[in-house]
Amino acid sequence: MWYFLNFLLGIILGSFLNVIIYRSVEGIKIYDPPRSFCPMCNHQLKWYDNIPLLSYLLLRGKCRYCGSKIPFRYFFVECIVGILFLIHSILFNYTEAILLNIIVFAIIPAIFIDFSIMMIPDFSWILIWVVSVIDLLLRHELWFLKTFSFITIMIIFMIIKKIYKEGLGEGDIYLIAPFSFLLIPPLSIYLLLFSSISALIYALIKKNKIIPFGPFISISGYFLYFFMLKYY
Repeated sequence: MWYFLNFLLGIILGSFLNVIIYRSVEGIKIYDPPRSFCPMCNHQLKWYDNIPLLSYLLLRGKCRYCGSKIPFRYFFVECIVGILFLIHSILFNYTEAILLNIIVFAIIPAIFIDFSIMMIPDFSWILIWVVSVIDLLLRHELWFLKTFSFITIMIIFMIIKKIYKEGLGEGDIYLIAPFSFLLIPPLSIYLLLFSSISALIYALIKKNKIIPFGPFISISGYFLYFFMLKYY
């Protein structure tokens, strides 16, 4: 039952994250209008049009009212959040699973919004700070390592920011700060290394000079924290 409830919670929150992503990108208030609507025909959706995963499959990825295609992202986000919540509930204890769930809830909108409009929502890095503080309270013996990790990464990051003024945004600093406090050495160094390498590879593939860095920090930070909880 615990596994099922985690998966169910994941797809429900994934559906809500889709609302946050779409409205943030479009500059619409999260709470206004209160009901979901089709962005093509503006028809207000019924409750049965918003059932996570099922509605997309039953409607075959199209709006019930105008027939316009629903972006696959909606189904993907619900699916990936549900699967990750399920994996967390299987591999970790209650507390660790909840902390990882919060990280996922924080980074999913950061990834998609940053890719779309080069902006990281404030609540993403705030939630990661919350997890960082809770993790420290649970493992207070690591306070020195975490503090050392945070100071080291921030010094390195600020030097990079100073050299490449246009290379890093303010949101990137806000995002990497809580992750650098959450992780312990050498994982915090790997955070900087993995996110930089993956961003460079993406830039070479896309042949873009300007790319969002937040998604790569988010993904690297999540997997490193996952690894830390599992093996440290």
